[in-house]
Amino acid sequence: MSAWYLYWVESDGLEDCFIVARNSRSAFRIEKDMNDFRRHEVGVTKLLKIPKRIENSFTNRCRKSPDKYTAWPWYADSSLLKELGAEFRVIDGREEMLLEDVVYEWSNDCPTKSRTIGRRALEELRLDPQLSNYDHNDQDGWEPSQIHLLTMVGMCLAVCQQIEHYIVHSFLLGVSERQKRKYQTIYDLRNGWKRKTLGNLLAAIDEGYEIEPLVRSSFDLFLQMRNQLIHGLLTSERYDINTDWGRRELLAFLSFFDIVAKSVRRVFRSSFYASIQFGVEYLSEEEKPPKKLLTRKQIKEIDLFIHFFSPKNQANN
Repeated sequence: MSAWYLYWVESDGLEDCFIVARNSRSAFRIEKDMNDFRRHEVGVTKLLKIPKRIENSFTNRCRKSPDKYTAWPWYADSSLLKELGAEFRVIDGREEMLLEDVVYEWSNDCPTKSRTIGRRALEELRLDPQLSNYDHNDQDGWEPSQIHLLTMVGMCLAVCQQIEHYIVHSFLLGVSERQKRKYQTIYDLRNGWKRKTLGNLLAAIDEGYEIEPLVRSSFDLFLQMRNQLIHGLLTSERYDINTDWGRRELLAFLSFFDIVAKSVRRVFRSSFYASIQFGVEYLSEEEKPPKKLLTRKQIKEIDLFIHFFSPKNQANN
């Protein structure tokens, strides 16, 4: 017998589905019998071959529970897709699945092909006639030392984004009277703080807290270096990545910034964990909130928040 394959069957956008069949004709027949589509209304795309071990496992399940599993050819459910390497996640309230570099969105258990990413996206980009003159092997002439520094820049930017994420989602940082009047709910505060610059975020935190002086100084240093990094560090004469002197200066800057940023990230991560813990213990509507929402290590980090931040109304009493 020929092998089984996973097919993506597109029709009207509402009945799109995954089907396991031996060939495209068989996959179309399943969809035709179920939803009465005509051949020109359905597109059938072969995705991948079903490994023998998965085929044998599914056959055994069908034999043991014929009332629960339908023998192939038939539709593929999420458990089978996971066995075939599919990954699921929820982004902005939408459930997405990744399989073979293609992202599918799920709504009411119905998949919809969304976009290609990774290798598949690059292949499609190179086939686009409008981009035929683009040199895909062009690396802008970067030397290995420059590529290493650019990688460091990317890692530093990632830490900056993590820090701002922790601040925005740490509602305990917005305890000042001015912030309380400005935002009625935790969600209002989070959405409002997302629109603030990092400097304004730190100023808003100063309104409500006395911050341990050394930690506050590290915030100022981080803000200054972060602004340099974001706003044209590589184009400045001092850190010119195209000169040996500039690369040496840049290496020293990025190495020191990494130390400063990671210490600041740890502080604001503690405020994030403290907000979660406070929300679970005092704001949860459940009579018995979950006990293991945070790990023991995360709970221990909350001590940093308590040590470094003192509410001003408490500090003045």
